[in-house]
Amino acid sequence: MEGPVHPRPAGRGVVIESLLLAAVALVVLNFHPFGAAHLRRHFSQDLVYAWLGDAHWLYPRSSSAALGARQQPRAVVVLVDDTALALRGARWPVPIVFHAEMLAELEVLRPRAVMLDFLLIDRAAPEDACALLKTADRLRGDGIALYLAVARREDLSSLEAPHCLNDAGQPLYPDRLLIPVSVRRQYDDADFVSRRYPFGDINDNQAPSAGLLSAAVRMYCDATAARNRCAAELAGGRLPDAGFELAWSPAADPFNVRWSRTRCKQPPAQTRAILGSGVLPRDSACPPIATLFASALLSPAEDSGFGPRNEQLFDLLENSFVFVGGDFRGSGDLITTPMHTQLPGVYYHAAAFENLVAFDGKPKIREDYRSFKVGIYWYDLLVLWALAGIFLLRERWIATVTLHGDEFFTPSASARAWLAKLIAHTPAVLSLTGLVMVALMLATYPLLQVMGIVVAVVSWLLLEMLVLSRLELKVRLRAVAIYSAALGLSLAVVAFAVWFGYRWLRLPPGDWVGYLSFAIVGFFVAHGAIVDFGRHVGSLRAASHSGGRG
Repeated sequence: MEGPVHPRPAGRGVVIESLLLAAVALVVLNFHPFGAAHLRRHFSQDLVYAWLGDAHWLYPRSSSAALGARQQPRAVVVLVDDTALALRGARWPVPIVFHAEMLAELEVLRPRAVMLDFLLIDRAAPEDACALLKTADRLRGDGIALYLAVARREDLSSLEAPHCLNDAGQPLYPDRLLIPVSVRRQYDDADFVSRRYPFGDINDNQAPSAGLLSAAVRMYCDATAARNRCAAELAGGRLPDAGFELAWSPAADPFNVRWSRTRCKQPPAQTRAILGSGVLPRDSACPPIATLFASALLSPAEDSGFGPRNEQLFDLLENSFVFVGGDFRGSGDLITTPMHTQLPGVYYHAAAFENLVAFDGKPKIREDYRSFKVGIYWYDLLVLWALAGIFLLRERWIATVTLHGDEFFTPSASARAWLAKLIAHTPAVLSLTGLVMVALMLATYPLLQVMGIVVAVVSWLLLEMLVLSRLELKVRLRAVAIYSAALGLSLAVVAFAVWFGYRWLRLPPGDWVGYLSFAIVGFFVAHGAIVDFGRHVGSLRAASHSGGRG
């Protein structure tokens, strides 16, 4: 005997009930009173970049039209290590003269810009400061911009050198030769991983062009045709703590193979990465940014593989954006990244610059740091509303076939009866002991868990084919077809929402990867009680109105 058939919504009912489900789904998707959802969202985003980080649609790494077409702009990291300091008899803190000598070596290789990721806040001796200013003046004459990390703009005063003149007899001032940039960092509070890069130290009442921009933002905007407009578009109208998402590539830069002591592994193919690896790659031996050690610049004997005329060095550094940082004992300048665990802090700015180049100055920004959040969440609600409507229509269509909307997700009555007979004829002690042993084995060996799921699904299908009549089997196959079609439509909606959100709304993967869980895992099935409650309220309201008329 068949159970009661619940009336399925049609037309207006589907619209209202799907909106109710979408509203609940939106709350659950963004419900994080203790930060748990943030951590889950960020880990999901890390998985997307780990699996698909080399996909062109996700991280294009193409040359930016705004930066000109002379050569594809790229970031290069120059690391000052213990060997480089020993070559000049220096130690931490790095003396000003050392920076001047290294910049002179970089000048010959004709980079497009150089950024020193060292806070030179201690007042230097006038002769040492003058040596740095003279080098900066020569770089400026060659068209090479020199950026200096500062905690505040006033820190440039520590490099003042009275009576310091260039070869033409003109006085040299640090605020005219050095471009101050902010090196403030942002990290996620949940796991302290650097996934976000700040736009700069900009006050609410200050124009972005007048504020202290972050290193990568200032260097990128200075290389464009309209610096002020670039800064305004990136940093204007943002919240004070806003920043953009960093796409950390899982792939190693091929240049780093020359110095890496271990093999620089490239990420596997996307399908293989998704199916064969459930966690993030850890402790990558090779960073994603081309890296040159300062010792190779200061002494050719340290690396003789650049050719007799340093052809490879010119190929690497000419017209590039060089980020100079430290990786030596006592520096303590390390950041935690999702793909490479800990790296020297200079990679933070280099990776941010490459993100700006890859996305043509339009990086991805989380919903949390948008100045107009409501509009973005309306977009989420519309996507979830479409998925909820597909779910309810699927439920209705399956109900017209099986007469039970939930029968498709459970074993049929015939299969349950067959299983009940089998269990009834098995001694209780034997069945209980077997169940305990199976549970113990599944809990002990993760491989058996996957095998158990496969065996359970295959056994269920074989049992259904064995006990069902031809008519019942045909009905369930029609239900499977309806479910598959609805799932395909849901995935198409998700694909369009991801493309539109990523391309036009600039939403990072963490803000749209949750759509998949609602389309595939069956979130709406778990919240069917919400719809039942709404229908019950509707029935009571209808009964109340009919009673009032009587």
